[in-house]
Amino acid sequence: MQTQIKHLKGDDVPKAWRPTWAVCWVVEVDGQIIAGPYASREEAEAAASGEEDPKLSQTPAP
Repeated sequence: MQTQIKHLKGDDVPKAWRPTWAVCWVVEVDGQIIAGPYASREEAEAAASGEEDPKLSQTPAP
């Protein structure tokens, strides 16, 4: 299981999040977005490390 912090912009941002989020950060596990969107890398890292609760309710369905 590989966790990554990814920066999304343009067409990479899920349609459900546009136009509110033109650019954002997300937490991915094995290529699936598990948390986000976040305005900064620091917010995404805090969610990935468990320091903050992830924004699961805002995560698009797979």
